[in-house]
Amino acid sequence: MDISYFYLKFAEYNADWLVVNLILWILLLTAIAALVFKPEEKISEVFIKASLALVFLWNGLVFFPFYMTQSAFAGTVPMILAGILMAADIFRNQIKILVPSSGMFRYITAVWIIWALGLYTIAGWLKGHNYPCSPLPTAPCPLTILGIALLSVALPALKEKRVHFNIIFAMLIWWSLYAGIGSSVIYGFYLDLTLLAAGIYGIFMFRQAVKKPGISKY
Repeated sequence: MDISYFYLKFAEYNADWLVVNLILWILLLTAIAALVFKPEEKISEVFIKASLALVFLWNGLVFFPFYMTQSAFAGTVPMILAGILMAADIFRNQIKILVPSSGMFRYITAVWIIWALGLYTIAGWLKGHNYPCSPLPTAPCPLTILGIALLSVALPALKEKRVHFNIIFAMLIWWSLYAGIGSSVIYGFYLDLTLLAAGIYGIFMFRQAVKKPGISKY
């Protein structure tokens, strides 16, 4: 896949599905707002899990198989697995997604969220990757940044039966490393160095949680 293929496929996808991507983006923004302003309400957690699951599945079932076909297997598998398992956790309720109420990780998580859901795309436009030839906030890479940010702060609350969570987290880490290196180093889309950074951050958070399991929150 050369750089012209990368931008061509994003142009085709964004032109075909702009309205859907705008709806998914608004859905994610609304879910994050509910998580921030009504963190104790069960519906907020259900909303964010359902929103993430839907966008993961959309990327896995539409974006990779029909557009970014040269990365189809590498992207489809993690997106679909993450989407199915996130949807399943609405009923299993083993993952506590939150935004920390205070402390350093509240600000770190906020920065990742703002970057993923807005600044990532704007930075791409400022670098000359104009619409429709660059990723929107619901594309796999910014979505993965968002997922890693939210799941990283869910790690300490996990005590037992971690397999379900670990698979989701591993899928996102895989994509962050694969695309973070491939897009930036090979194809010159340097914004995805932030995706790589998110993957490294996720690995660090995972290691910290393994060392100190069972902490209820940050």
